[in-house]
Amino acid sequence: MKKLIACFTITTFIFSCQTTKSTTAEKQPETKEATQENTIIGKWRLIKTSGGFTGRTQNQSPNQVEILEFTSTEMIHISNGKETSRVKYTLGKGKSIHSTNQVPMIFIGENTTKGQSYTLDGNTLGISQEFYDGFYYTYIKIGKNDDGLLKQ
Repeated sequence: MKKLIACFTITTFIFSCQTTKSTTAEKQPETKEATQENTIIGKWRLIKTSGGFTGRTQNQSPNQVEILEFTSTEMIHISNGKETSRVKYTLGKGKSIHSTNQVPMIFIGENTTKGQSYTLDGNTLGISQEFYDGFYYTYIKIGKNDDGLLKQ
């Protein structure tokens, strides 16, 4: 009977160690996700748009400076140096019309069912409207103290 109890105790101990190890391994992708979320924080200047009904690509006019600033909780739109909107956002994964896989999404306000998909590639941020004939916006990261306006 003592051998049976000892065997049961050892088996339980080994099983609990494996469960802890697999739980730790499952948490690692979340850490990677949190790191990626932090990289969107900052100021981004719009450089071009593409899509729409005609599918045309258009570079941003130097006379029209559009900035998106991401804080940890808010997305701020600045047009020619003036704040035009401020909304709360969250990042997550969601269904995209452009992919069969779940993709990184920006959800505005409390709505976590519809959002805009985004990609980060170095200092370039791409944001896609998630409807047909929507636009794709390309931004470049600018310095923390840069207002995005071109100085003479």
